[in-house]
This record gives sequence, C-alpha cells and structure tokens, in this order.
Amino acid sequence: MSDYVVKYKCGSCRNYEYEGKDTKGYCSYYRSYYYPDDSCSHWDQSNTCESSTGCFLTTACCEYKGLPDDCKELTVMRAFRDNYLSKIPVGRRCIQIYYEEAPRIVNQIEKSPFRDKILEEIYQEVCELKKMIEKGKNEDVLSRYLLLMMQTDEKSRGKQEEKDD
Repeated sequence: MSDYVVKYKCGSCRNYEYEGKDTKGYCSYYRSYYYPDDSCSHWDQSNTCESSTGCFLTTACCEYKGLPDDCKELTVMRAFRDNYLSKIPVGRRCIQIYYEEAPRIVNQIEKSPFRDKILEEIYQEVCELKKMIEKGKNEDVLSRYLLLMMQTDEKSRGKQEEKDD
C-alpha cells in the first residue's frame, strides 16, 4: 500500500489536499505544500470514518450514506481485498492503482456538481458487489470493481456525460 493511507502521514490528514502520489499537496494547517508521505506533529485524522481519506468506497458508505466504518458493505469489500485481491497479481495491481488514484478521485467528486449522484451510484454498486462476493463470484466482482473504478474516475473528472435513466 502507498504511504499516504498510513496514519500520521500528510496524505491521510484532514488538513491535506491530495494531488498525487509523487506530487506535493496543500496543507491548510501550515499553509504550505508537502508530499503525502511527509509527517508532522499536527496530523489530524479525517472526520467521519477512519479510512475515508482518499477512499471513494468509504466516502460513499460513511460520509454520504452515514453508515459506520465497520458497516457490512465495507467489511465485505475489505475482506474481498484482503482475502482475494491481495492474493493474485492482477488484484495486487488493482489495489495499488486504487490507493494511488482514489484520493484524487475523492477530491474531484467533492468538487463535482454531480457529487450526490456519483456517490449514490458508487454505493449502489458496492451493494451489488457485496452480494456477488457473498455468492463467491470473485472473478465477476473483480471485473465490475475495475469498471467501477474507471467509471468513477471519468465521472469525477466530468469526462462522461451524466445520463438520466
């Protein structure tokens, strides 16, 4: 995993605006720019959920839906990550990409005029993925998970037209 998801590092601080893995982000406490793996004595855990900084799945479940960090949806997704994805090469790469790109995506979602719609779609997909994981459809989950990451990235950047169903 990347350094910025580690507690007490700038990349996981609520005062830090993540810009990229090897790019300095802005610290609103010090009013200066730092790398995500820098640290200081004023680190402040992100609000609402322990791991919400940079995680659009957690942002959708906790900050948007108001669920606890240990809700069934996130617990199942984390178990899928730890017990399936982390055991296969493509899964490990998927985890790496997620931790590299998710903080930027969360930042873009927060700025999007379609924030609520994007987060609702993420939450609904997480619920579907949870059901599939519980049925043991891991390969299908991996495919849909990758698609979710790509679509969320596109929507957060406004690259995909919002369509009304």
